Amino acid sequence: MRFRAALLSFAFAAPAFAQPHSDYKAAVAAYFAGEYAAHPTEATGEGLHAGDRNLDDMSATAHLADAARLHGILKRLAAVPAASLTPMQRDDRDVLTGQIGGQLLELEIVQQWRHNPATYVDLATNAVYELIEHDFAPLQVRLADVVARERLLPGMLDEARKNLTNMPPVFIDIALEELEGANGFIAHDVPEAFATITDKTSKARLDAATKQVLAAFAAYKSWLTAQKPLAHGSFVMGRDALVRLLAADLITATPEQVLAAGRAQLAKDRAAFQATAAKLDPAHPDQALDVIGRDHPDAAHLIPMARDGLVALQHFIDAHKIVTLPSHALPVVAETPPFSRALVFGEMDPPGPYETHATTAYYYITPPDTALPKAEQEKYLEYFNRTLLQNLSVHEALPGHFVQFLFGAAHPEWSDIRKTAHSYTATEGWAHYSEQMMPDEGLGNGDAKLRLAQLQDALLRDCRLVASISMHTGAMTLAQASDMMAKQCLQPSSVAYKEARRGTSDPGYFSYTLGKLEILKLRSDVQAREGKAFTLAHFHDRFLGAGLVPISIIRREILGQDGPAL
Repeated sequence: MRFRAALLSFAFAAPAFAQPHSDYKAAVAAYFAGEYAAHPTEATGEGLHAGDRNLDDMSATAHLADAARLHGILKRLAAVPAASLTPMQRDDRDVLTGQIGGQLLELEIVQQWRHNPATYVDLATNAVYELIEHDFAPLQVRLADVVARERLLPGMLDEARKNLTNMPPVFIDIALEELEGANGFIAHDVPEAFATITDKTSKARLDAATKQVLAAFAAYKSWLTAQKPLAHGSFVMGRDALVRLLAADLITATPEQVLAAGRAQLAKDRAAFQATAAKLDPAHPDQALDVIGRDHPDAAHLIPMARDGLVALQHFIDAHKIVTLPSHALPVVAETPPFSRALVFGEMDPPGPYETHATTAYYYITPPDTALPKAEQEKYLEYFNRTLLQNLSVHEALPGHFVQFLFGAAHPEWSDIRKTAHSYTATEGWAHYSEQMMPDEGLGNGDAKLRLAQLQDALLRDCRLVASISMHTGAMTLAQASDMMAKQCLQPSSVAYKEARRGTSDPGYFSYTLGKLEILKLRSDVQAREGKAFTLAHFHDRFLGAGLVPISIIRREILGQDGPAL
């Protein structure tokens, strides 16, 4: 009766709640309108094409304006009374608040735009790549879009030279390497994407824009090369920034707690790897990975094997009641387009949430380069062995990223916040969790080769977590992180260095292992709550049915309350 009395006593004030509710909707709408106006490259990727001929303004003034806009949205969101919102809207508001917090962390504290020259190379390639990646419009239209954006790239690189200061040497190294790939992409791959266009005027415009971009790249490379001897910046974020980075994904665990969990998982996975390797090759367990490598398809059968593997995975998911698939459609399995082979080994490439034309999802796999010597092609295929390919397909497709896409497509009623959410831990944590969960549920019937491949990937993700937290709190150098990758996580020396180096500018790559651990903890808590009524499929349905929001939100929506992540 107390609850009923409260409702009656405030009945006369009910109409007043309509205004805060509309204020919430207006704040959210203002956020997305401002976001896509400031970041047209992002909008293209999401499937919104009004700004396809625009480029992000990278000037310092624009960054300051972006931060001011975001602070204003935060104030508007905070002013909305919680009682005027539905439970889902309250959760969405938390998601958006965290997301904006992460954006402000970058704009005002980390400031890659001031210290990382690769930021501008990435934007240059992504701005064009997003236009040729999917056929959302006729090729002639997209060619005009590409020309318009390419004409803006030299000015964007001019802004880079004005903005950049205190660059860490490692960031310059990364940018110079990426420039090589970007140069080839603009010079060869982009024109190749429009090879069927016969209109000479359009081709001439593309040629002219291409020359301008290549000249701008050359000037940027010369400038960076000259800056390198003077570079003295540090990539270390510091503990306070790490706390804020975790908070942006609504994670309340401290960096120390995350690191402890990662180290414990690393020890667990190392022990499991060693035990599994001994099963495969008792006499020489250190050569167990070679056993896996020898079992690989030839180049001609790489794509067909991946395609057949998806059918088998789909049957396994249905038969073992892993998750209720919203659709039995499969992605198109294809060779990675030439313009992205330098960057992609294997990936899921779904359309954006607002895309209405190019709605096909692609699972791309990069074949060996036929220009390489036969021995190098064979070495590549040894790495792309059957068990690794299956593990990759679990991660990228079923029940990994493609199933995440299917759940999003099955929920058109989701808010814009939920449609566009891409929590790092939820997105990559689920895919990484799937790699372990599927063999646990019987995939491979206990095949030690599949388990070893899964554990090799798990070790890499464990070392990412340890490297990220340790490097960005100053407890580990880049060289020490590279050594750890090689010795504790069994990565080849060249891969080990690049994996450690990735963590200097992508500290959030701790999210693979952290997300997996969060999901395992949530699953355990849900099972303890539900007892005999618990089923894995129902848990997975609820998890994926919440969208790619932070796992703490999924926990709240499944259990009805907040709780510890680890």
